[in-house]
Amino acid sequence: RQPHLRPGGSAEGSTCWSSPEALVHSTAGMADEEQPRVSVRKLSGACVGEIEITPDMTTTSLKETIFRLGGPYPSEQQLVLGHDVLVDGEPVSAKVLADGSGLLFLLTVKGCPTCDGPCCCELCDCEPNFGLFDYYGVCKECSKCGGHSSNCIFCLQRFPSLCALDTHVRFMHVAEFLEGQWNNSRLDEHIRQRESGNIVFAPMPEEGTFLDALCGGVVVC
Repeated sequence: RQPHLRPGGSAEGSTCWSSPEALVHSTAGMADEEQPRVSVRKLSGACVGEIEITPDMTTTSLKETIFRLGGPYPSEQQLVLGHDVLVDGEPVSAKVLADGSGLLFLLTVKGCPTCDGPCCCELCDCEPNFGLFDYYGVCKECSKCGGHSSNCIFCLQRFPSLCALDTHVRFMHVAEFLEGQWNNSRLDEHIRQRESGNIVFAPMPEEGTFLDALCGGVVVC
């Protein structure tokens, strides 16, 4: 259920938003114990929010709460508790209690709108990872393009890179693009680099990949 959000103070004096999700406080004549609380901070030390951890909270629901507090999209979050990176779906209460620091660090990673999580390359045997492919579809492990699909959410077409997908959305789904239903900042940055002389050439996909056009390239809009 949706947590009730309320403001709280940070150690730095800046506003820090708290989320007492299923808050349980000890009161006179009651045996309930206060839930553990973590302060979510960026690596810069800036406070994102203070969140009370319930026994049934998972990393996935914790990321959703951070997003509601103004943090990045859940797929673009990486949460570090002590020396451990929290894994989606796992319970966090026991880990927070064992750590005891009350600090949770938030890293922002480049999210994939298709995978909504770590991506994998079909051309090599590398481990799935966030940010595995650059904007032009090149795998950071094998340096090849064509091992990952960026799918259009407005039709059935798919592309070997986010650059190709962003270009497709801008010119083929103009209404959705103008309504702000798609992230425009990536392609805008690519265009700025191109106009400044920092030309980046998008590589061709590996032979045998993305053959949709050869069999008709059926698109359902």
